[in-house]
Amino acid sequence: MLTKDLLTYSLKSTRITPNFIDVDAAGLLFFAEQLLSVFNQGTGKTRETIEAEAELYQQGQQDLKFGKSLYKILLDHAEFTLAEEDAGARRDAILSAAAQQLKNTETQTLEDYREAVQALSQQNIDTALYPDLPAFEQLTRIKRDFTPRQLLQRYNMAQVQALLLSTQSLTLTTHEMSAANLRRIFKCLKFFRLLAEIKQSKDKTTVVIDGPLSLLEGTKKYGLQIASFFPVICLLEQWQISAKVKPKRAVKTLKLDESSQLVSHYRHMSAYVPEEVRLFASHFENTVEDWKFVAESPFIKRPKGRLIFPDFTLQHSSGVTVYLEIFHRWHRGPLIQRMEELEKMKEPLILAIDRYLLKGLPKGDRQDALEDLDNSRHFLFSDYPAVSRLQKTLERYLKSVEN
Repeated sequence: MLTKDLLTYSLKSTRITPNFIDVDAAGLLFFAEQLLSVFNQGTGKTRETIEAEAELYQQGQQDLKFGKSLYKILLDHAEFTLAEEDAGARRDAILSAAAQQLKNTETQTLEDYREAVQALSQQNIDTALYPDLPAFEQLTRIKRDFTPRQLLQRYNMAQVQALLLSTQSLTLTTHEMSAANLRRIFKCLKFFRLLAEIKQSKDKTTVVIDGPLSLLEGTKKYGLQIASFFPVICLLEQWQISAKVKPKRAVKTLKLDESSQLVSHYRHMSAYVPEEVRLFASHFENTVEDWKFVAESPFIKRPKGRLIFPDFTLQHSSGVTVYLEIFHRWHRGPLIQRMEELEKMKEPLILAIDRYLLKGLPKGDRQDALEDLDNSRHFLFSDYPAVSRLQKTLERYLKSVEN
């Protein structure tokens, strides 16, 4: 992600528009190739050396901010390691020798002092004193192979993502949402821990993601998740977004569509499952008898074209199916809506609710219902749902169905 000082955009009234570059411009492609050569040929070089070599090319750019941005993107994809693991012991030897030499009351020049310390410590003090500082870390590899054009494409994407770090809301509208694309969007929303209100009509699909600024905590983290999700949208052939962003003090509207020619760097996102989800599913199946996870969760259709996509689908050996939807601490808005409609729903939906959300709920019947852990339609958790609580809730739900 780019930092605020590297953003370039145009303002017109309440609208904000990123200043995209031409990814086919010969001069920009040449500069991108020069920076790539610094990193591709820099294996084993120190961070300090890489920075100095890149600085020479950056200074030749008219737009210094652009040069720094491209360098940061590459730096974010670079992996550095310490040249030595025992640097602390070597430094202690040098400093001890230096202290011992200071006890010598004889007058000596600085050069004599350095030579004496080096002889006592048997170390080269020019290279062995601070090899564990970040500047002396060595470049190991670049975690992604860029072409010059791909690097420029990533710059344009990074401009948008940096703005979305401060988003208050994001609305996606598309007229070509197939069932497969809709499922991929849902899976990616879940992967990035985002909840959205999704409405589908005959000619369009609208996805509204609530932003982080409605909460006092978790703002930066949730903004990062929305920014990280954005490249998924760019995988669609046709799309439009509208987002409320706050690059400085005032809130502005960011509007973009497929004509911006942004290129996503994501591939096969729907195939990846977060580690904690795999562990949760594995622990459940190894612990709980008679219940199993179903591979695919269906859409739950609600009035006015709204859709719900559960996190998990579970099936009992008797054939009873239950859907599980998880509400983390940043999902307060969607939770209140789901609570209001839960008792009217015929679908077998169970809610897993982070206890943190109770702090912001109004006192009354809804909070009393949440605190009643005997309820068969929801349970509370801290950080991540516990298998034992889910099992008890499933058992209560099964009894309610049998009765």
